[in-house]
Amino acid sequence: MIYSWQHEQWANLMQMKQAQRLPHALLLYGEEGSGKSEFARSLAASLLCRQPADNGEACGQCDPCRLIAAQTHPDLSILKPVPPEKTKSTRPVLNIRIGLIRQLTTKLTSTSQFEGYRVAIIEGADRLLLQAANAMLKTLEEPGSQTLIILVTSRPYRLPITVRSRCQGLRFPQPGEAVALAWLQSQGAKTPEIALKYAHGAPLVALKQQDETLEQRQLLTRALTAAQNGESSLSYAAKLASLPRHLSLSWLLDWVSDLVRLKNTAGTVSLINEKDRNYLQKIAHKADLKKIFVFHDLIIDYIREESIALNPQLTWENLLISWDSL
Repeated sequence: MIYSWQHEQWANLMQMKQAQRLPHALLLYGEEGSGKSEFARSLAASLLCRQPADNGEACGQCDPCRLIAAQTHPDLSILKPVPPEKTKSTRPVLNIRIGLIRQLTTKLTSTSQFEGYRVAIIEGADRLLLQAANAMLKTLEEPGSQTLIILVTSRPYRLPITVRSRCQGLRFPQPGEAVALAWLQSQGAKTPEIALKYAHGAPLVALKQQDETLEQRQLLTRALTAAQNGESSLSYAAKLASLPRHLSLSWLLDWVSDLVRLKNTAGTVSLINEKDRNYLQKIAHKADLKKIFVFHDLIIDYIREESIALNPQLTWENLLISWDSL
């Protein structure tokens, strides 16, 4: 699927395709929720389709397109971060390991089953372990004719420079607010303005979060505002520990960002948690700015340590105590 805010990137690649100047390795990067993975799959389908439309999109009807839809096309490989083999953890760290890359490089050196392109999509490419990244360097540099490797990530800075330097980058910025809201409304979003604000302008994230994730976010709101309701914030630690770690910590970071805005701006300022403005203003009035920045750095440290098996309940108890002490 090519979204309305991706037409420029698509047109540029289709011109390269027509001129037979497509690079052998692409790095699609940009904010989460901008549709990079969907774009990568559409590009793969375009290259493997026998009779693409005038705009380059796959027909969806030919044999290769049917195989793609069934996820059985022999010339298309899609890698995603996976948990370690035989892990017993209920929350395993997801990575792309060297074994998967070795299988991929072997497949890419084989003859195309349809005598055309061979395409590999590596989603979450920033989760490539260093050994895995090193194992694919030669393939990235010399993949062979009619071979395209597409790396997709929202965090390109986590990729080794040796990998990035071998790919042609293609940035996917967030669409403008009007474009994003129009799309969300066309998808039947109930509260597009609120969802888009929570998603930092990412329409796909906003659409995904509008139901279950918004309810989870409200749990964090109840924990952070517990004191004004005569509750203990620590009573929410176990429930918060059950939420996706990176997601819940990013929501907490939004609250801290709102506090910093209120502390540093004399007039009215736009907030992510707009409906809790009054409570945030009370916190901002009494909170020490240095403490807020220390708390901000604490959250960042926990986000960076996502590959370390920390006790999630103790993590949240520490964060909630720090929040109440601002």
